[in-house]
Amino acid sequence: MHLSSRSLQPGTFLLRGMIWLFVGVIFALVFVLLTEFLRDVLPSPIHLLVATVGAGSLTALFYGSMRLTVIVANILFITTLAYVFSISYVDKVSLLPLITGGALLGMVIGAYYGWKDKGSRIFCADAKIVAGVVAGSISAVIVVVPVWLIFGLEQTVYPWLVMAIAPVTGQLYVLSAYWFVERCQHLLSPVGDGAVVGLGVGAVTQLVFVIMASSLDSNIVGLAEPSPYLERVKDVLVLSMLGAALSCFVLGMLRTAFRARWYDL
Repeated sequence: MHLSSRSLQPGTFLLRGMIWLFVGVIFALVFVLLTEFLRDVLPSPIHLLVATVGAGSLTALFYGSMRLTVIVANILFITTLAYVFSISYVDKVSLLPLITGGALLGMVIGAYYGWKDKGSRIFCADAKIVAGVVAGSISAVIVVVPVWLIFGLEQTVYPWLVMAIAPVTGQLYVLSAYWFVERCQHLLSPVGDGAVVGLGVGAVTQLVFVIMASSLDSNIVGLAEPSPYLERVKDVLVLSMLGAALSCFVLGMLRTAFRARWYDL
């Protein structure tokens, strides 16, 4: 692990902007998924505060363990395709078993990955999650609470809300992650780190695949009944991701202009 600084080159603006754009898309995706799930569990605005904290920690988990994220996503994609092609031979299911299955498979893959890959950055996953929780918590207080008091928190506010939360959380994360990695990377064993990352990535990835499939055909994933949750997510997901992508892209360009250091964690 080291800190590095890159010279100000024209291509650096675009590269860094695109990296931050990618982070913004992940944050918005997780934020919307969590917010709409927690809407039925917690009162407003508590559900948005918790979703902001969760989105910060899960985005840190995804981005900070990208190799494992890609592995889990590919395996789940294959298993999801196999399931979709076999649903004519099985009973209809509800949404929860699909997500639970993806989460458990991801956890097993992640635990094995943490056990076998001795040179992986997965060993810092626990510290990165802590940094994400802290960044998300601060963002919830300085962004979500004022927006709630001034504008309310209807679904129409989500794209603008995520546009503000994503870059703030990202900036707070990069400012604090190195400190947390130095002090908190031994909270879990490598197997535990991998299992936690795999669990989170598996659940979110499986849910994304279900949303994509149901967007093409509501019956394609064999759900026992239409899901109001999936419909609410699809109503706001695209605009929310576009908003976060735009604001985070600008943040990446600004960090380049001000010669902010690149963190290799």
